[in-house]
Amino acid sequence: MKKKLIIFDMDGTIYLGKNLIDGALDTFKYLNDNHIDYLFFTNNSSHDLDFYYQKIKAFGIECDLKKNFYSSTEVTISYLKERNIKDIFVIGNECLKKKLRNHFNIIKEYNVNNKVDAVVCGFSTELVYQELKDASLYLQTRDIPFIATNGDYRCPIEDGLYIPDCGGMIEWLRLCTSKRAKVLGKPNPEIIDYIAKEYKVKKDEILIVGDRLYTDILVGVNAHVDTLCVLSGESSLEDVCNYEHQPTYILDSIKSLPDLLK
Repeated sequence: MKKKLIIFDMDGTIYLGKNLIDGALDTFKYLNDNHIDYLFFTNNSSHDLDFYYQKIKAFGIECDLKKNFYSSTEVTISYLKERNIKDIFVIGNECLKKKLRNHFNIIKEYNVNNKVDAVVCGFSTELVYQELKDASLYLQTRDIPFIATNGDYRCPIEDGLYIPDCGGMIEWLRLCTSKRAKVLGKPNPEIIDYIAKEYKVKKDEILIVGDRLYTDILVGVNAHVDTLCVLSGESSLEDVCNYEHQPTYILDSIKSLPDLLK
């Protein structure tokens, strides 16, 4: 299998919380030795890209902040700009709000007189109930877009455990307001189109590697790109076998990726 670009998920694929997946360093050494480009793509908007750069670099993996990292936050900014959206209400960590504040006016709380063009929801580990309440009021009282950076229901951490992710937050708001969010991160196939153009590669030269079926694998299926599901994070072999969209390949972890590429 010959590939020029490999797009990696991070949580559950490269590491679990603070622990690097066994064999990951050897895998990335192989990619570098064989001049295969790689991109770390995360749906997680609770941290900025520098956080992931420092984390990956600390593991000893060779990487460059501008070349090797991309997230659903960048997709969200582009989407909002293309639609000339100016004033937004945001659920998310301060780092997400800070980045969005560079491009948009962020409304801090619900007021019947406030001008709001969209509600944006990201994975928030700093969530307070008032944010959910204000977002629900804006969605019920205005005909405006409801945008989500990602739709992941849970985020894998150490010891096979999980914490709630953005997907649960937007479901809560859907049940309250009857409005479904437009999810911009994986599995939106437009992301892959953008990356292919940016890296000047064809889709058949790309491999997407991840542990989540409904994001990492589905984005590849939607974009008609080869996928590798690793069993080191959220999905078990039984989950994969029962999923309607099958990955191109299945491995226990990225430790065995060099053998697959050979």
